Amino acid sequence: MKTGQKWGTVTLAITAALIIAMQGCSAAKESAPGPIKASTPAEEAVREIAMKHFVDGSIYELKGEYAQSVLEYQDALRYVKDPAIYFALSKGYSQLNKHALAIDAAKESVRLSPENLVYRRNLAGIYAAALEVDAAAAQYEEIVKRDSNSVDIWYNLARIYQARKPLQALEVYEKILDRFGPEWEVLLQIAELNNSMGKFDKAAQALQQMAAMDPGNMQLKRTLAQTYVRAQKLDEALAVYKELRDLNPENLEYLSDAATVHLLKREFAEAAEQFEEVLSRDTVNLDTKLHIGEVYVTQLEKDSSLAPLVQSIFERIREKHPEDWRAYWFLGVIGAAAHNDSLAIANLTRVTDLANWNPDGWVYLASVLLDKNKNQETVALLERAAKVLPDDFRVNFYLGIAYTRALKNLDAVRVLEHARQLDPKNIGAISQLALIYDGMKKYDESDRLYEEALKIEPQNHLVLNNFGYSLADRGVQIERALEMAKKAVEAQPDNTSYLDTIGWVYYRLGQYDKALIYVKRAVEKGEVSAVVYEHLGDIYFRLNEKERALEQWNAALKLDGKNSALREKIVRGTP
Repeated sequence: MKTGQKWGTVTLAITAALIIAMQGCSAAKESAPGPIKASTPAEEAVREIAMKHFVDGSIYELKGEYAQSVLEYQDALRYVKDPAIYFALSKGYSQLNKHALAIDAAKESVRLSPENLVYRRNLAGIYAAALEVDAAAAQYEEIVKRDSNSVDIWYNLARIYQARKPLQALEVYEKILDRFGPEWEVLLQIAELNNSMGKFDKAAQALQQMAAMDPGNMQLKRTLAQTYVRAQKLDEALAVYKELRDLNPENLEYLSDAATVHLLKREFAEAAEQFEEVLSRDTVNLDTKLHIGEVYVTQLEKDSSLAPLVQSIFERIREKHPEDWRAYWFLGVIGAAAHNDSLAIANLTRVTDLANWNPDGWVYLASVLLDKNKNQETVALLERAAKVLPDDFRVNFYLGIAYTRALKNLDAVRVLEHARQLDPKNIGAISQLALIYDGMKKYDESDRLYEEALKIEPQNHLVLNNFGYSLADRGVQIERALEMAKKAVEAQPDNTSYLDTIGWVYYRLGQYDKALIYVKRAVEKGEVSAVVYEHLGDIYFRLNEKERALEQWNAALKLDGKNSALREKIVRGTP
């Protein structure tokens, strides 16, 4: 068939349909009423012109030439203000993504024919496409008032509400169930909404109904069991898992899930028995075994008595899979948490061998070594890490700390400056570098860095404390130093370093009674450095309690026997 013949046939069909629409046929409830019938030959001629433009516009629309169709509909409206034409025009504008114009035309079609639900549905859809969800919802609500038997309109209304008004969406979905009976998609949306709002009981009820509709759906039942777990209905979850295992006894995922539930119920023997069955099978993949271990790790945080069992699980996995780094990682973490340094160091070292691309292994091992003050070992470790991961922020940051503790300040500056290039806004790197510059008496550099840090985090108590102490120790901006120290102590009132700082600021201000209160409190809190004892001695001296001053200076010397300046202070008996 030739193209011209094809469009000729289509045109005849369209013309017949549109003549019926524009003459006001009311055979269907949602058909568009036409204008008042023309009563004069002149009016009939005008309608015929309008009809021609209308038909031409419809043909262009069928061809996908929406801009041309819009022009024809606009021409039709010059002769007849008919709701059907506005309706067609709105669809053309919508196809051209001209939502505001589409809305105006669709609103006019509804105004001229308010009972026509096709027009209202069209307006609602255009509002939704323009993301005017409240206006779309208002139209859908108006439609269901006039015709409550259209399930798809109810569903559209619920979906409109779902993102912004989930409670109203749930209410509409419930009405759909009451009116039309169980609907799979509706129940699914109810379950998802309740899950997202933490209403796991309600979600489980919806999933139960879905399971009744599709009793052979294993994945659905597993989702139901998992939802029962979230709802803390552990017995109900176990019942579903038992049903799943009876239906498919070879599925180890169901067994593992059920074991996890026993673990949550603190039924450790039952959990161990079922996990043992999973772990003992050679067909079980490594990821499943690791998942079992991770479940135990989660419970270990709540019950430390599980530590030996959790350790044994990962040791078995490590034995079966000696070339996979993940079991070593968990054993290292378990060892660190239990302060079992040999377990932690041995396994984390193996992580760095098997997965040297993973910065977590290097950094976690470094943190364990730093906690044990094994500074030289930490330096050697992280120097190796830096060769593998030269641009990892954490590797450089921790290496900077290790260099600082090893009294290698120039090396510390080098790697910390590189860390700052990798993460310019990192407060930890900025404050650590400032502390080093301060110790090197490069005060211009340290002050600049402290100021930079405070611009990023004005209330960072560590920066406030360190900067305040530096200023006070140098005897500059002491009033500002006091304000910083106050903020730091307010943030952490039991921090001995912060207490010493504010006490030392008061000492520099000559307010020795206040200085004594804070530094004495720092000493009473527990272990403090030699500097704090020395400060307390200086304060006692200014309060004319020289014997107490000597006691504190000697206490400081016991902690820092190589401090020649402190030894000279004791000999001469004055600060």
